Amino acid sequence: MALIVIGFAKVRLMTVKLVAIVNSFNRLPLMQEGLPSLVAALKDVDYPSAIVIFDAGSTDGSLEWIKEYSRESGTRIELIIPEPGDDTSFSGGINRATRYAADCFPQLEYYFFFETDNFISSATPLKKALKLLTSISYLAAVGFTVTKHSGEPAGIGCSFPTVLQFVLGQHLTCMLHLDQPIRHEWQQEDQEDQQIEWTICDVVFTSPLVVRRTAWEKSRGLDAREFPFSDCDVDWAWRLSKLGWKLAVIKATGVIHDNRETLSEWSGKRVIHFHHARMKLLKRHAQDVASLKPLLFARHAAEYVLLKALRLSGKASPEKVELRKQLMRTVFNEYD
Repeated sequence: MALIVIGFAKVRLMTVKLVAIVNSFNRLPLMQEGLPSLVAALKDVDYPSAIVIFDAGSTDGSLEWIKEYSRESGTRIELIIPEPGDDTSFSGGINRATRYAADCFPQLEYYFFFETDNFISSATPLKKALKLLTSISYLAAVGFTVTKHSGEPAGIGCSFPTVLQFVLGQHLTCMLHLDQPIRHEWQQEDQEDQQIEWTICDVVFTSPLVVRRTAWEKSRGLDAREFPFSDCDVDWAWRLSKLGWKLAVIKATGVIHDNRETLSEWSGKRVIHFHHARMKLLKRHAQDVASLKPLLFARHAAEYVLLKALRLSGKASPEKVELRKQLMRTVFNEYD
């Protein structure tokens, strides 16, 4: 694992209490917007901070731009570059970066998970999240009511998944509002000159998320072996809940999660990865899912027939039709 430290900002390693963790892979245009916003926010936070970026093997100029930006802005960035054979999954990258940060900064108290498709317009939301974590000891992490750049709400989290939701499928579950993330009353926390509106949420997505180090370490981070990409945050939240921790969301403005239709190379197999991971997730946390397989096959078959008909009229892509065939072929082998 190669490590490059770039920039020249005077950061005393013994005093750093907040480390921003960025997982990067071939999203240079998003990085060019998001990273400067992160740097500006960190400069306005009372906690001494640092940035650790795990790059999973970008070939789009991301590494060169990060190095140049760091030198020009005077920002110290710890850049981790994997070697051949290293785990470059999303979960593996987050785990590697957090381990490095914990080893490098002994006084570290909080992580700030910040993806390349995030943007934060000011330090205010981050300050509120840190104050809430400081005042409420059972909270493991705090997320935000994120939006897209257009102002349209973006996904902040979900309730713990159920067998019924899996059988019905993502689209029908969403239409029926079965996975609503906010099922609790909003609370108010007065902190000095700030009023924080917050609520409990079963699962808060890592986009972005402030995480208490002690909770992260007690939960042993993300399960990179079983959930390298899809449902890694859902599994982590479920394990935290079993350990007695809670996750929260605060009402915030200026926190963006928007990939601007810049999809990752993994996105093309997102549907297959989701079903494979969700099967493992429910087996681990809910019940034996063997009896669900005939019902899931029936759903995939119905979707195939519908998409096939829509394909004839030009309203569905051949890729979507083929995906349903693949789901039918693999469902009885847990989509493997």
